[in-house]
Amino acid sequence: MTSERKTISNRKNAQKSTGPRSELGRLRSRRNALRHGLAIAIGSDPSFSKDIESLAKTLAGGRSGQLVQEFARQGAEAHLDLVRIRQRRAERLDAALGNPEATVEDYTELNQNLAQLERYERRAFSRRKRALLAMSKR
Repeated sequence: MTSERKTISNRKNAQKSTGPRSELGRLRSRRNALRHGLAIAIGSDPSFSKDIESLAKTLAGGRSGQLVQEFARQGAEAHLDLVRIRQRRAERLDAALGNPEATVEDYTELNQNLAQLERYERRAFSRRKRALLAMSKR
């Protein structure tokens, strides 16, 4: 059971962390997920639909069943997300390491960008692993 003191403390902290309050802050935070386009689900982008279906068919390996097909599709989406994330990482590394006039600030920004990409990569890797594991149990 949580003590009353801790409950009061939790409520105070929750009030502090409600996100941006100004209109400008809210507008800026809305754009955060769109900065590099990786927060958008790859399945909602029609330009990837043929690739997703082709890879899902390969992953299913001729097995039928609605669940197998759905897990294969989820695995294909996650795999293509991984490819997309790794391409962005390579682009960022090429841009920073290919610049002979890069400053310490440029490398600091690169480090922050790579950390963001790593979070997306871990999530996509987990989604792919979970889908393929579930598919193999069917």
